[in-house]
Amino acid sequence: METSITNDGPEQCAGDPPAKTPDIETLIREVNDACLGADTALIRKAYDFAANLHKGQKRKSGEPYIVHPLSVAMILAELNSDEPTIAAGLLHDVVEDTNTTLDDIAREFSPEVAKLVDGVTKLEEFSNNKTLEIPEKSLPKTKEYRQAENLRKIFVAMAEDIRVIMIKFADRLHNMRTLQFKSEASQKRIANETLTVYAAIASRLGIFKMKWELEDLSFSYLYPEKYNELKRLVDEKMKDKEQLIHETISVIKNAFEEDNVSSLQISGRRKHLYSTWKKISERGKDFSEIYDLFAIRIIVETVEECYKVLGIIHRLWKPMEDRIKDYIANPKSNSYRSLHTTVYVKGEPMEIQIRTMAMHMVNEYGPAAHWAYKERLSSAGRDFPWLNRIIEWQKDSVNALDFVNNAMDDANESNIYVYTPKGKVVDLPPGSTPIDFAYTIHTDVGHKCIGARVNSVIVPLSYRLKNAEFVEIMTSNTASPKLDWLKICRTLRAQTKIKQWFKKEKRQENIIRGRDLLKAELKRTSRKDKRISEALLSDTQLLTKTAEKLNYASIDDLIASVGYRETSTTKIIQKISEFLPKEPEKALEPIKAVPTKEDILSKGVKVQGMDNILVVFAKCCNPIPGDEIIGIWKFGTGVSVHRTNCRNVNADRSIEVEWAKTIRTERKYPVKLELEAWDRNGISAECINIINEMRIPLHEYNSKLKNGKDMISMSIEVLNKSQLDIIIRKLSKINGMLSVSRASSRKRI
Repeated sequence: METSITNDGPEQCAGDPPAKTPDIETLIREVNDACLGADTALIRKAYDFAANLHKGQKRKSGEPYIVHPLSVAMILAELNSDEPTIAAGLLHDVVEDTNTTLDDIAREFSPEVAKLVDGVTKLEEFSNNKTLEIPEKSLPKTKEYRQAENLRKIFVAMAEDIRVIMIKFADRLHNMRTLQFKSEASQKRIANETLTVYAAIASRLGIFKMKWELEDLSFSYLYPEKYNELKRLVDEKMKDKEQLIHETISVIKNAFEEDNVSSLQISGRRKHLYSTWKKISERGKDFSEIYDLFAIRIIVETVEECYKVLGIIHRLWKPMEDRIKDYIANPKSNSYRSLHTTVYVKGEPMEIQIRTMAMHMVNEYGPAAHWAYKERLSSAGRDFPWLNRIIEWQKDSVNALDFVNNAMDDANESNIYVYTPKGKVVDLPPGSTPIDFAYTIHTDVGHKCIGARVNSVIVPLSYRLKNAEFVEIMTSNTASPKLDWLKICRTLRAQTKIKQWFKKEKRQENIIRGRDLLKAELKRTSRKDKRISEALLSDTQLLTKTAEKLNYASIDDLIASVGYRETSTTKIIQKISEFLPKEPEKALEPIKAVPTKEDILSKGVKVQGMDNILVVFAKCCNPIPGDEIIGIWKFGTGVSVHRTNCRNVNADRSIEVEWAKTIRTERKYPVKLELEAWDRNGISAECINIINEMRIPLHEYNSKLKNGKDMISMSIEVLNKSQLDIIIRKLSKINGMLSVSRASSRKRI
C-alpha cells in the first residue's frame, strides 16, 4: 500500500529556473519503463528527423529548438502514450516551421503519424494538405476568423482521435512552463488563452492532470501578486496540517487492518491554487472558509469497497452536513467518479476522497486513461458526450466562429440532463428549451414539433428545461419550423437545422422578405449615405463582392439569408461601407441653449410630418444627440426613438425622425457602457475618477471577474455623442483597459 503527501500545483511556476532539459536517452528509458518491447526505433527516427529539420533554430530562452518537441514527447511518454503519439509529439512543429509537408511525414513514418501532426498544425501553414474542405476564397481574412478556423480544426481532429488534443496539451504545457522568456504582453495573452481555451477543454474532458497545471501556470502570469500571496498562505497552512494528515492516514490504515480492507493507495494532497482563488474571489469567501485546501485520497480495488470505506470513515469521524457527494452513482458530465466526504478530525475539517484505480485513471487523464489499459487509442474518447457533440456541430455549422463559440460555451458550462419518455438521458446546455431537445432527438422531430410535455405537464416551447425532467415532444406531420424559434433555442444544432429548413424550403419567400427588409434599410441609409443606397440598388459587382466576403455564393443567397434571419441588413450595410471610399466625418452642429415649445414635448426630436407628437426614447438602445436615429410608431403611445442599428427596430412600423436643431443644453441622456480590462488593483477607482472629474452623473457601476478579466458595466448620463466620445477615449487610455464600448441593444424575447 502506497502512502504519501502530494501537491496538485504546477511543476513549474512563473519565475522559476528552467526545468532540466530532457535528452533522447531519457525519453527512451521513460518509454521502456512504461512498456517493455515498445517500438523505440520509431521514436529515435522521429527525433533524428526533427533535430535535423530544426537545426540552427533557437527558442526565446536561447536553447536549441529541438528542446521543445523533445519536452513535448517527454510529457506524452509520462502519460503512457503510444509510440505514434510520441513520434508525432517530436514532429509536431516541422510542418509549421520547416519546408516539410504532411506527405513527407506519411512517407517517412506512416499515415497515422502524419494525421496526428496534421491535427495540431495551423491552417495558414498548409500547402495542399488541408483537412477541411473549405474554398480558399470563402475564408475570411480576419485574424479572429482564422484563429477560429484553427481551433475548429483541432476540435474536429480531437473528436476523431483523442491523441490530437493530448499532443496539443503537451505542447501548450511546455510552452507555459517556459513562458518566462516571453514579453509581459505575450505572457498575458498566452496565459489568458491557455486558461480560457485549453484548461477549459481539459476540464470538460476530465483531464485534470493537465487542467491543474495549465490553470495554475496561467494564474501565476495573469495575477502574479494574488498567486504569490495565496501560495504563501497555503504553504503556511500546509506546515500546520502536515502532521494532522499523517496522523489521519495512520488511523485509517489501522481501521482498514481491523476490517480487512486492502487499499491500493492512501495519500494526502494539497489542492491547486487557481480553484482555491476562484472560490475566494467568485463566492466571496475568506481564506479561512476554504475547507478543501487539503484532502486525503483513498484508492481501493472495487466499487463495493468504496462504499465500505465511506462507512468506516464516518464511523471514525463525524461527517460535515451537506458535504457528502456520491459521484460514483451520479458521475459528472466529464465522467469523473468518486465518493467525497468532509469529516471533523480533531475539530478540523478534512476532505476524504474514495475511488477505484480505474476511476482514478479516468479522473486524472480523462479519455487518455485508456492508454494505461492499452485499448484502441483512436476510440478512447467516444464515450464522452462533448466529443460526440463536436462531430454534430461540425456537420451542422459552416461558420467557424459560431462553431468555436458554441464549443467553448459548452466547455465552460455545466450541462443539464433530461430524460426521454423511455428513460434515455439527453445532455443539453443550460437554458435549453423543448425545441433544443426535439432537434437533439432527430431533425424531423424538431421540424414537426407542435408542443411539449415536461413531467406530464404541457409547457410552452420557450420553457427552460431543468435537470432530471422527463420531456415528451408532441408532433404533427403538417407542422413546420417557425422563425421565432431562433430567438428561444439554445443549441447550435437547433439553430442550424431551423435556418437550413427555411433556406431550402422557403427560398423564394426568403428572397422577397430579404429584399423588403433591405428596401426598408434604404430609407434610413439614404439620409446618411446615398452611395450605399446606390450600391444596394444597382452596383452588382459590389454586391457580389459583399456576398463573397460574407461567405455566400450569390447575391440571391445573400438576400435570402436576410429573409431567414441569418444575416442582418446592418451587417450588409457595414460590409458595403468598408468597400466605399471614406468620407470626412461631419462635425456635430453646435447645441443651442434656447428651447422651443415643440422641444419640450418632443424632447429634442422632430417627427416627419407631425407636430406635437409624444416622443419616448427606447431603453433598449438609449439614443443620444449625434446618433443616427429611427422612429417606431406605437399605437396609442406616440413614437419610440431608436438608434438605427438597434436590434428591436421593426421596419414595418418605422417613421422618419431627426434631432431638432435646438436642444435644451440641460437635458441629459442615459447611456450604459461596457468595459473589459485586465484585473488589477485600482482600475475601478481610475474609471470612477474620470467620470467624477468630468462631472458626469454615475448611476450604476458593476464589476465581475470572467475568464481572467475584469468585466465592468456602468450607467451614466451625457449631453450628446461628442461628450460620450470624449469619455470613451479617456477610459480607453487607462493602463490595462482592453475595450470600452456602448452596451448593445437588448433583443426582444
